[in-house]
Amino acid sequence: MRGIADRNLEATQKFRQLATVEHLNLDVVEMDVASDESVRRGVDEILARTGRIDAVVNNAGASSSGPLEAFSVDQMAALLNVNALGPMRVSKAVLGPMRARRSGQIIWISSTLGRVLRGRGGLYPATKWAAEGLAETLHHQVAPWGVDVTILEPDSYATAHIYKTMRADDQAIAEEYAALDAQTNGAARGGTQPDYRPDPQEVADAVRHLVGLPAGQRPLRMVVGPDFTDAVVEYNQAYERLRAQLAEEL
Repeated sequence: MRGIADRNLEATQKFRQLATVEHLNLDVVEMDVASDESVRRGVDEILARTGRIDAVVNNAGASSSGPLEAFSVDQMAALLNVNALGPMRVSKAVLGPMRARRSGQIIWISSTLGRVLRGRGGLYPATKWAAEGLAETLHHQVAPWGVDVTILEPDSYATAHIYKTMRADDQAIAEEYAALDAQTNGAARGGTQPDYRPDPQEVADAVRHLVGLPAGQRPLRMVVGPDFTDAVVEYNQAYERLRAQLAEEL
């Protein structure tokens, strides 16, 4: 994580104490996925201490709030830098050693919103669409090297990223869109199962499942969560059928 010696020192110490108490081979390494140098240092440190990296879970991400027009281009670039280029940085840093061993696994945490837009979309879903394109391309290109890439698409979960939302710079434009929405949209309809409270542990369990699958048998995509996910699974299956059909015609 970032800031393990200052702003995240307390969280770092909690992880290390947990490792001591429960006798876990667990540690925390400094890494900012938005920085080439930080990613390189972090990966180099892990390789120096362990000699290899078997699996990587690209989970860092940030959210956003507001219509696209209200965001500055610099804001768009910053969110893309974290949500799409961040996991690409980490993947690039680990792929050399993985390809050399012809073994490894990289999981990209995306979103069902990175596959199918609900409503009018937003900057956050757009960055996840970018991440999906990078990850899928990587999946096909590194498979011959024995490296598996899977895109995990969770539904909405109440994790810390929703409390660190990037607000659009131009709030006057954002308010114009909000006023129009209030005039034209009815009450929001939810499809979540009654009395269900999404638990992020479900995502962790899905990651554990993927890591436990035999090499070469891990899927390109996996969906997790109760709401909207059946439709995304169906969409993914239709996409794979179409892709296979097009491949045969080439």
